[in-house]
Amino acid sequence: MGERMKQRVIGAAVLVIAAVVFIPMLLDQQGGEVPEQVPRMVPSPSPPSPPPALPPQDTDVRVVPLDQPIPAPAAPAEPAPAKSKPPAKAVTAPAPPAPAPKEPPVKSAFAVQLGSFSKAGNALGLRDKLKAKGYRAFVKTSGSVTRVYVGPQKNRAEAEKALKKLLADTKLKGIVVKVSG
Repeated sequence: MGERMKQRVIGAAVLVIAAVVFIPMLLDQQGGEVPEQVPRMVPSPSPPSPPPALPPQDTDVRVVPLDQPIPAPAAPAEPAPAKSKPPAKAVTAPAPPAPAPKEPPVKSAFAVQLGSFSKAGNALGLRDKLKAKGYRAFVKTSGSVTRVYVGPQKNRAEAEKALKKLLADTKLKGIVVKVSG
């Protein structure tokens, strides 16, 4: 290999190394600090379910709360004469259950951050999956980034314990961060 070719290879290697070191620092919006564990997962969003079909006009519609047993269907009524229609029955929904008492707001606490998403829909999907598994999950949006958290916990030790449980249950890696209410 000629001397000129060696210089070009060395020059190209120096440029590649410089790019690897300096480009992430230039693109980083957090001032150059990169946490040790940054989760890099992007769950694929599940397709939205179609809206439920509306019942036909001549169907008897009843609203039954989920916490009560479903009553047996009533016997079919005798058909009315063809000339007159029976008056429509008013459907009233029972009063919704009283909301659960809210915990007093915490000024500063710790939570497990499980992901940062540029698409809020992806963050909301992960939050909903975690809530379905029984976790107290929430999201916070800052600029164009939406972060998913589990918690809050009163102290760092409880948050570390929650992190270990999350890793065991869901295989999701996260970091413990301080959050403010």
